[in-house]
Amino acid sequence: MVFADETGASTDPPVRRTWGRRGRTPLIAVNRGPRARVNATGWLCVGPQGKAVRLVFSTSRTGFTHYDFPELIDRVHQRLGGGPVVLVWDNHASHKTRWLRGRLGAREWLTVVLLPRYAPELNPVEALWSQLKRRIANRAYRSLDELENAMRSYLLSAQKRRDVLAGFVRSAHLTPDPIPSTT
Repeated sequence: MVFADETGASTDPPVRRTWGRRGRTPLIAVNRGPRARVNATGWLCVGPQGKAVRLVFSTSRTGFTHYDFPELIDRVHQRLGGGPVVLVWDNHASHKTRWLRGRLGAREWLTVVLLPRYAPELNPVEALWSQLKRRIANRAYRSLDELENAMRSYLLSAQKRRDVLAGFVRSAHLTPDPIPSTT
């Protein structure tokens, strides 16, 4: 089972709560240059019987469109060893285009499940994005390279932490543990 989602971050920092000395309002630097953006796709892969949780991600300086998804899904499929895949993602318009449904329908190994509208709590990748945005918050990035490196650094470290990835799955009230049989 593969949970998927996209996000983006700008060179202008997302402002979060922070600490400061009493009586001194913390100041956050803002990039005065043109605003630039790095986009990312995350694919949280839960193995059969919940034995393993893996993260596959991609970053791009241009946005991801429905034309990009077939290649990205094929890449994830190859990384997982080529078995059957159940892809679970949100109800975004780019995930439901006729063109994309036609391309994905031709893949016999793929089953696509759309989450209900406005239900980010059901997608564990949203918890990953929340952690990523906390990591890059309250900082102005001088360049797109610096922002992309910060995002990739966090995602690479998350890839190595299977316990954290399993926690993202549990945060959606899904368990990466094997489901006991009732028969």
